[in-house]
Amino acid sequence: MVTVTFLPSGKRVEVDRDTDILTAAQEIGEGIRSLCGGKGGCGKCKVIVKKGKVRKNEETHEKFIKGDEEKEGYVLACQSYLLSDAEIFIPPESRLEKQQILTEFLVSEKELSPIVRKEFYPDSFLPEIISEKGYRLLCGPEVEDGDLTVVVRDNEIIAVEEGDTRDEFFGLAIDIGTTTIVVALIDLNTGKAVSISSDYNGQIIYGEEVLSRVEFARSRKDGIEILQKAVVKSINKLIEKALGDYSSPRKIYDVVVAGNTLMTHFFVGKDVEYLFASSTVKVEKKGFEVEAKDLGLNVNPMAKVYCLPPVGRYVGGDIVGDILASRIVDSDTISLMVDLGTNGEIVLGSEGWAVSTSVASGPAFEGYEIKHGSRAVEGAIDHVEITKPEAEPIYTVVGNVKPRSICGSGLIDLLAELFKNGIVDFQASLDPKNPRVRKSNGELEYLIVDGSKTATGKDIVLTQTDIDTLVESKAAVCAGIAVLIKKAGLSIEDIEEFFIAGAFGYYINTQNAMTIGLFPELPNAKVFQIGNGSLAGAYLALTSKRKRMLAETMAKIMTYFDLSPMQTSWMSTLLPVHYPGKQICFQRFMRDTFNVL
Repeated sequence: MVTVTFLPSGKRVEVDRDTDILTAAQEIGEGIRSLCGGKGGCGKCKVIVKKGKVRKNEETHEKFIKGDEEKEGYVLACQSYLLSDAEIFIPPESRLEKQQILTEFLVSEKELSPIVRKEFYPDSFLPEIISEKGYRLLCGPEVEDGDLTVVVRDNEIIAVEEGDTRDEFFGLAIDIGTTTIVVALIDLNTGKAVSISSDYNGQIIYGEEVLSRVEFARSRKDGIEILQKAVVKSINKLIEKALGDYSSPRKIYDVVVAGNTLMTHFFVGKDVEYLFASSTVKVEKKGFEVEAKDLGLNVNPMAKVYCLPPVGRYVGGDIVGDILASRIVDSDTISLMVDLGTNGEIVLGSEGWAVSTSVASGPAFEGYEIKHGSRAVEGAIDHVEITKPEAEPIYTVVGNVKPRSICGSGLIDLLAELFKNGIVDFQASLDPKNPRVRKSNGELEYLIVDGSKTATGKDIVLTQTDIDTLVESKAAVCAGIAVLIKKAGLSIEDIEEFFIAGAFGYYINTQNAMTIGLFPELPNAKVFQIGNGSLAGAYLALTSKRKRMLAETMAKIMTYFDLSPMQTSWMSTLLPVHYPGKQICFQRFMRDTFNVL
């Protein structure tokens, strides 16, 4: 055994010799960034060995650890194995810092008819109430006579409380994201959100993106159990925070959860292996309903947890929530909806019909394979403006601190500003003549912020490789949109409303997103940034039985196109829409089958 001390937190753990540093950190909940889940593919888990000996995987270190970092003792946590007691320093850029979490949600209508209700019976006898109403008693009652309040779900009594407790009547709407969790405490008497709390999803230490967690779950016998307990622990902390002094957890009688297909499976402890058994696997389009006590949730033990239904492997209950919030399928307008996150989920529909798909858009916009990229954490540049080609960029930073990275909304702004100022041409190549463009390690890079002004003391740059990665990611979203429009026999002129959902989509500049070709230009569409549509959908299903039924219906009628097994030859049949000079083309995407969209 060896003892590892992590700095600056001071956390200490004893592990087997030859354990990798990342696994040791996970043992005690020490947060180290790991987009790839410990496969050595992202280079984000850089740490400094202050004391002790480690064995390194030289091949992966040659790719990610170069120059000054090598001299300073940097190693990749997931590819470095402990040979002795050690002190490991986690530098700022590798820490899981506080993230900008979107808790705002909008609903266009309220229907207050929750699936549970409270009934007050003064000076009564419980057996008489049960006999008269035809109720079935599911719980052990606190009292049986006197002033009684009963909590009823359908015709079942799930709680009996002494006195008139109708004022304490709560439910939870929960958005389980890959990165973050948001919990809204809802007063079921009024429909008001009493409080909202948010934090990281505790699963993040096992991999920042969802497929790395799938690999974790598949590689360990107890993988699903570990992930399930991690997310429930996170939710319970948020429940305690949201409740505050309002009430007791026992006064929470119903819970609705929205999350992508895999997150929902992890939450209820359901194995995900069948989802990857073949490329044609069909997901049951039905919401999970489980007992809260079986999950370990700190709410009334007789409460049930309802998870919004999935549509496919990569279009889950969170997107059904978005659709509930945007009312796409119960409106006669033709609407397009995009939820930007680790994946980009896309829905096209109108009254009574919808088609959907998912594309891998988020990894680049969340920092994957971007040299100084990150999520929207404190210290991340989130907006950029360039006034003239040779000028130093003007930027804002999450948390109003010194910058240490650049997040997705900042990357979109930066690429658009570089293009508008001629620093990047229509083929997304940097201009070597620009004074802020230089060559480093054999490739061109653009200097965003000089090291003297950053939190890390190092320059923040955007490399040509970064730009190529961003072009591929944004092209994937645009191509997914094109697939659905073509499949529906429509054109971009037919789109009347364009909904952008999710935290990432809420903070981006939509005009800059169209400039770089993340979205096509939609000449006749009104644009709406609806915020946390997943949470809004969970809220609607919590407060309205009709909305919950509508969610089930929508999932069943929606067609899902799984693009993952599609061949390039099929994609080449798509007809490109040209906007010469207005957007950056992506000739390198899909073997030049798409040009400009």
